[in-house]
Amino acid sequence: MLAIAVTKIVLYEIAGARICSSCKKPIAPDEKAVSFRCPNCGAVTIWRCYKCRTMGVPYKCPNCGFEGP
Repeated sequence: MLAIAVTKIVLYEIAGARICSSCKKPIAPDEKAVSFRCPNCGAVTIWRCYKCRTMGVPYKCPNCGFEGP
């Protein structure tokens, strides 16, 4: 009798954490958030959660210090 071992390999790509640039809370995948490059330097992706966007909470770019609404 021949025994065959089957190994299942599952690979997952690690996604970058989506953290609001204003309130520093994690953003859920189904939340109405927005991401954009810093308007000043363009080197950093800014994430804004729905609550901070609607309330106009300011954000600050960690690269160049640009502050926006």
